[in-house]
Amino acid sequence: MERLSRRRLFGAGAAGLALFTAACGDDDDPESTPTPSFDPSGTPVGFIPGYEDPARWSGRTLRVAAWGGEVQEALRLMVWEPFARATGCTIQEQTTDYAFLRSSRDDGAVYADALIVDAEFAATAFDQGLAQAIPGEIAADLLPRSDHSVPAYAYAMVNAFRRDAVDPPTMPPETWADWWDAATFPGARTLFKGAFGSFEFALLADGVERDALYPLDFDRAIASLRTISGRIIDRWWESGLQPVSWLNSSRAEFASAWHYRVIAGQSEGQPVELVWNQGLLVTDHWIVPPNAENADIAVDFIAYASRAEVQAGLARLIALGPVTSEAFDLLDPLELAKLPTAPSNLATLVPQDVAWWVANRGAAEERFNSWLLGVAG
Repeated sequence: MERLSRRRLFGAGAAGLALFTAACGDDDDPESTPTPSFDPSGTPVGFIPGYEDPARWSGRTLRVAAWGGEVQEALRLMVWEPFARATGCTIQEQTTDYAFLRSSRDDGAVYADALIVDAEFAATAFDQGLAQAIPGEIAADLLPRSDHSVPAYAYAMVNAFRRDAVDPPTMPPETWADWWDAATFPGARTLFKGAFGSFEFALLADGVERDALYPLDFDRAIASLRTISGRIIDRWWESGLQPVSWLNSSRAEFASAWHYRVIAGQSEGQPVELVWNQGLLVTDHWIVPPNAENADIAVDFIAYASRAEVQAGLARLIALGPVTSEAFDLLDPLELAKLPTAPSNLATLVPQDVAWWVANRGAAEERFNSWLLGVAG
């Protein structure tokens, strides 16, 4: 989300462009692929029907861009490297940068062949001349796709808390109204320092029904935030890494947080839990720029990344939600419980209204910031 600073919101640790090159059989440089910051215990993607020709794209290079950090590490292990082995192409890794994408459109330079972008950017990319049509049948059937973008994975901003802040632990704050109830659930809170998510949760806490959430009522959201801000004080998180870290250190007892970071904390033994109910469902998307040098490989690559086997492997590794329904047949119940798009979890989430945010992001963020700075009282 360019308007919010994508790395600020998600805490992605991007490390510049051209991070590494993955090629079929190319393992001469052991330092070219960084060690993941998680335990890569997921089953590596093996044979995928239709991808049995290791010379298919031999001698060709595909430039792929994503957001960096542990998500990019997981994509590298579960998507890029297996695709390179299966087709013989070389993958040159980039970091998604909207300014670079726009400048490449304007000057005709080639920046990337396939990029992961946020849903708001994907919704307007074609009209801005930043994306071309993606033809063919692609397996991503769980979430809406357009002619020029394909969902890559899903994630959710959820209600998270320290296990010892709830007594008994089997009775957590099940709704945002509960989360706002400091008498029943005493303790320090943290929310994202921005309108995104914070406005939705404030309105849900104030009794707005999920089906009536959009358009967001700024005044009502601010009034609701005002009632809980005394429990937040200086704990407005700005990086996606912060809320789970603060829960772990007891700087806060209750938080909004990205679901996969809570699950990563649990895998490290941290005393953190999450509630799916009323979480905000978000997606990232693949696009192919109009001046992509290897658009044919890019379309094939996106189709590969959307296959059930690949989506399931990514879900095992970092708990990103599959966008292909057949992926769930390859996952066990414990794995499914960690995923936002698993049917039982998806039914409880609130999808981000992308069209509303495209039209109103500037006004929403200005309203939030003016309140937080005390301008609006």
